[in-house]
Amino acid sequence: MKGKELIKLEHLSILEINGKGSFELLQGQITSDMEKVSEDNCVMGSICDIKGRVMSSFIAAKNEKENHSFILVGETKALEATQKILEKYKPFYDCSLKQKEDIKFYAIEEDCLIRNFPESKLEISFQNYDSFFRLHYLEKKYHLVAFTESEEFKGYNISNDKLPWELDEIINQNFEITSEVINKFTPHELGYHLNTRIDFEKGCYTGQEIVARMHYRAKKLPEILVRSTNKEVEDLTKVYDKDKKVVGLILSSTKTDSNYHCLLSMNKNYSGQDLDF
Repeated sequence: MKGKELIKLEHLSILEINGKGSFELLQGQITSDMEKVSEDNCVMGSICDIKGRVMSSFIAAKNEKENHSFILVGETKALEATQKILEKYKPFYDCSLKQKEDIKFYAIEEDCLIRNFPESKLEISFQNYDSFFRLHYLEKKYHLVAFTESEEFKGYNISNDKLPWELDEIINQNFEITSEVINKFTPHELGYHLNTRIDFEKGCYTGQEIVARMHYRAKKLPEILVRSTNKEVEDLTKVYDKDKKVVGLILSSTKTDSNYHCLLSMNKNYSGQDLDF
């Protein structure tokens, strides 16, 4: 990315949870620890069903504009599913839920961010500026910025090419739940045990017993790999070894030049053998 450029991310939106009971509601349902969310720190999280399968994934942060308020940032359809889940428990808590449709998300390369916003504090993962806020997670090359209207980004080129963002997600082994895969995977099959999406030291949440049982009792946990191939591939298709045994699944992929870069979830049959896509 050269000059002043943003990548438009139309698939993302915000679910806002307001009220004195918002913390307790989220802490009792999501897989990460809301105690770690602060004014300058966001956490990656997810919600599971009673069978321990992932319903949604998101970034959780504090809403600086409201007291007792949090935001979840994720894929729009998956957040709609999240809202339906949380609505079931809302009568027990003093809070409200609503999706924000006026805030738009973009990706900005870190070098561009530093060059044009020297006040950026890269050591923190959540930062409010005058007319936008910034989120960052893992070791990603790109940061998320969100705003309704921002004078600070006037004159920037807006790109609809999400390939750099998608590749950055794959390199950092991050898979976000979309409407197509709700209830399809356990957290371990998506590598959520390898980052901060699951906190094994916090209290109970829906599906917690099953997730913990797999983590501590499974003889072999799924592996998450990043691989490239010159063969054309499709997301959510099987990966084989040279003996045609199914050893995994392509979670996501993106194409650069003549190569496909893939995020793979490998099952218990995989032991380092060569792969055949």
